[in-house]
Amino acid sequence: MRRIDWKELCHTDCDVRDLEIFPESWTKRHDFFLYANQPRPCAALFLVCTDIRVTFFPSSGEAVSACQGDAVWIPAGLCYRVHVEKGNQNRIDTYTLNLRLLDETGEELALSDTVTVVAHYTDELPELHLRSLSDAVHRAESPTGRRNRLKIKAEFFALLDALATSATQKNGGYYPIRAGVEALQREWNRNEKIEKYAALCGIGEAYFYRCFREWSGQSPVEYRNRIRLSNAKTMLRRTDMRIGEISETIGFEDPFYFCRIFSKQFGLSPQNYRKKYTL
Repeated sequence: MRRIDWKELCHTDCDVRDLEIFPESWTKRHDFFLYANQPRPCAALFLVCTDIRVTFFPSSGEAVSACQGDAVWIPAGLCYRVHVEKGNQNRIDTYTLNLRLLDETGEELALSDTVTVVAHYTDELPELHLRSLSDAVHRAESPTGRRNRLKIKAEFFALLDALATSATQKNGGYYPIRAGVEALQREWNRNEKIEKYAALCGIGEAYFYRCFREWSGQSPVEYRNRIRLSNAKTMLRRTDMRIGEISETIGFEDPFYFCRIFSKQFGLSPQNYRKKYTL
């Protein structure tokens, strides 16, 4: 079994197996003892959806508490008990996803050796994917009762992406500039002035720049250029487009400027990159 960080998982070609999902409401009971004296047979991702407090008590180590919006990793082989405070009538308080995560070699992955809060989300998107995933897992997709496994995996990875995105976007000043960021991401190959994206947010250009750098670590122009250059790499490897055509397609009017920033970013000119990486 290989340990992997949550952020690294988002950039790893992994697979999910033996996925089960079940929702729970904690109005009738407040304690869970199933794995108090026997080890959990598989890992789990546990998500808290309402205003409750969930405390995990591992057989060894410190207690871990989770609240609304927390995603908790529970490793296989762990003995623990759970206590829940509050609970909401006619609401799903938590979802538990039993699963096995595998890398491209088939080796099992673990986000932690003990109970760990691995992410915290602040919007509704993860819960929408949770409900879609639950529906995909439990609904028979055909008269024979066979599940649509592609749909299950698609919803699971959409959930992971939503958790990672929400966890990232809650940092810094993302929400004041969200409309501008999303517009820039759609229009990455257009040479719109940055003041347009600030105006979409109803804020000044200087404040937009400051929030954008706080969120991404880059200026809006640097961020847009990275998207452009990433697309240029694919075009160089997979098409026979001329350098000037690629430059124009991704939004650079001057092909010499495109070649200069490409070389600065990747240490190779576009021509040499194409020669090195084209199969």
